[in-house]
Amino acid sequence: MKSNLIKRNNEKLITLEESKQHLRILHNYEDIYISALLDVVTTSISNDLQTDVVSTSYEFNIYEKIGVGENIHFINAPIYKVESVSIYKNNEEINAEDFDFTFSDEYITFTSLPSDYTHIKIIYRKGFESAEDTPTAIKQAALLLLTDLYSYRGTLVIGKSVISLDKTIDRLLQPYRKVTFL
Repeated sequence: MKSNLIKRNNEKLITLEESKQHLRILHNYEDIYISALLDVVTTSISNDLQTDVVSTSYEFNIYEKIGVGENIHFINAPIYKVESVSIYKNNEEINAEDFDFTFSDEYITFTSLPSDYTHIKIIYRKGFESAEDTPTAIKQAALLLLTDLYSYRGTLVIGKSVISLDKTIDRLLQPYRKVTFL
């Protein structure tokens, strides 16, 4: 199937206020630097777990004809919400009354489709719906990683402290890792 996937995310795993409280920082002159670290922490934890840890929007474009009743699997399932579906003929959007669909956390199925469409755009969300849904262990791992990045910026630390920090973060994240079988 000819398609593409575009990821859009601007949420962070922990807030600036939570970060400053954890780091025991009262001033504001490092807010920009800490915010940049929060992006790194969110990306690092997401990459380590091989899943989105904050609510992330994806745009899934399909450029080939699909059959009515055919299950179109989301590339990075599971998802929790389909925000919108648009169907186009050339560059003109087709009226939403001309098609219908159902979806699960793994796939979308069109129950009716116009015959003359050229492209389908599906916008959906995955990750944890809100900060309250994020497990405490993941947030704590993020705070530990933030502390490490903030405290040791610009220096290379070799020794037990780095190894024990890596083990601590690893243990906190282990239950949430995706298991893949080859």
